[in-house]
Amino acid sequence: QIIILRPTRRLARSRTNRCAVAPFGIYPRAPHVPLLRPRPSPASLSQQRQQQHLACSVSKTAAMTPPPAAPATPNAAHHASDAGNGCGCGSTGLEAKFNGLLSNNKTWAAEQVAKDPTYFSRLQAQQAPEYLWIGCADSRVPANQVVGLAPGEVFVQRNVGNQAMHTDMNVMACLEYAVTALKVKVIICCGHYGCGAVKGALSLPSKTQGLVNCWISDIRECRNQHHAELKALPTQEERTDRLCELNVIRQTFHVCTSPVVQKAWDEGQDLVVFGAIYSLKDGIMKKLVGPLTRENACHDIFEFEHKATGQTGMGASPLNMSRAMSLNAGPKPEGKAATADDDERASAVNTAVLASRVFEHTNWDAPKVA
Repeated sequence: QIIILRPTRRLARSRTNRCAVAPFGIYPRAPHVPLLRPRPSPASLSQQRQQQHLACSVSKTAAMTPPPAAPATPNAAHHASDAGNGCGCGSTGLEAKFNGLLSNNKTWAAEQVAKDPTYFSRLQAQQAPEYLWIGCADSRVPANQVVGLAPGEVFVQRNVGNQAMHTDMNVMACLEYAVTALKVKVIICCGHYGCGAVKGALSLPSKTQGLVNCWISDIRECRNQHHAELKALPTQEERTDRLCELNVIRQTFHVCTSPVVQKAWDEGQDLVVFGAIYSLKDGIMKKLVGPLTRENACHDIFEFEHKATGQTGMGASPLNMSRAMSLNAGPKPEGKAATADDDERASAVNTAVLASRVFEHTNWDAPKVA
């Protein structure tokens, strides 16, 4: 016989409470647990395996069995008949809608190739748009279709309320890429009448929770700056439309005073900025301000005030210029439609005022010429 001796560690016992004294403290002795467990017999092992196999078979059968049919509901026939067309009720209908979009895409791609076999190869080879469009995310104002341009001819940035704040990294990154990398020549800030973001700035309480309320804070600030003018308008629709115009002018100002555009103008890059507004009623886009270039945005303020004086017949003070802009660009009295000359005059005044403000913003410490 071979006797194997295993080293053991004896623990001293306290005479007072008969506890095991361990190096890290005193604790009661654990009950005796046998070190070796009796090995199961081959018959019991075989029985356990058979039970496990049976349980596994039962679970697989249950998984393959379809669930019982749900009781008929009034909409059951609706779901069954529109399952292939996508009724929009549940994930199946929404997936069918998406599949319909994929089908439309294939049809459109085939039509483009039929018209021009090199259409996609030319788009893939180069992106060289001349225009940057900063517009509203409203689904009714698609940039390409509104101005009649094909894909690849306009670089698009859209957000709620067609805003171009300097703190919005999305807009500023898009602006930087368009100006420095793509070398666009024209930037268009375009809003539209009846904008939901503008309506919210007029009616949504400031304490309303949510990100949208924070997002439209710049439009609300524009509302506050023109409080008297907006309050003088008789209807809410007229106030909304006028604030839509003022918001476009404000966002155009943000674009012109952005570091990206200022640097491009300083380097002599050929770049011009416009502000425009689109009407959902007739699909016509109207120029509100522009062209704004390095030349007219960096000359002396009084030169632009003089230019505005010739357009309005008013004094050359900034207050009169702002009043002229409001009178010419605002809604016309009932029964008097705006003419092309009115729109052109309003655009010229807006351009002069905005150019002066851009100069003041970027050259605030420059001495004025008397």
